[in-house]
Amino acid sequence: MIRVLTIFFLFFGIILGCAIEKPQNLGEVEADRPASVQSIVMKKAYLVLNALSKQEMDKVSRHVHPQKGVLLSPFGTVDKNRAQVLMPSQVKELFQVPNQKQLEWGTDDVKGDPIRLTPQAYFEKYVYDVEFTETELVTYDGIYKETNRVNNIDEALPNSHYVEFFVPGSEEHGGMDWKSLKLVFSEHNNDHYLIGIVHDQWSP
Repeated sequence: MIRVLTIFFLFFGIILGCAIEKPQNLGEVEADRPASVQSIVMKKAYLVLNALSKQEMDKVSRHVHPQKGVLLSPFGTVDKNRAQVLMPSQVKELFQVPNQKQLEWGTDDVKGDPIRLTPQAYFEKYVYDVEFTETELVTYDGIYKETNRVNNIDEALPNSHYVEFFVPGSEEHGGMDWKSLKLVFSEHNNDHYLIGIVHDQWSP
């Protein structure tokens, strides 16, 4: 009888042990979960922005789309016919002395004149002209503030995602001296690459 009971409890214990699932380690669960597109693009945007703030174009070039390059637009309404598109190798060497000749980057939307500047001058006026790294007004696939310009990124750069860094204007100028920088990314070979640097600011 004792032997029968021993076998019974042994069998019951085995069944109970199989029924109780070992709890998963939460760290392992998080590690196995794929990152969202938003988190990937946001991380890339901050990496690019940090490199732009230090004019580390070699680092920026590593994030540029290897086939499409990166389009640079001085204003929020992208004009693909007038904007410059630079390939990774051109971005890497953007500030080298032999490249400091004037290029046409678009049209001044106030005067209507072509924007002709050296790469260095364009960068300082239409890329990183304020401390975008210090702003807390950061938007994913949207804009912080409606302006008098048409935001046509979805049409000009389709199948993309972008992050806007918005710096509000000062009280001294009635908020009119706001600035915006949008970094646009597109998927390629299971990664996301920079295809647009879209600057914007107030204009009458």
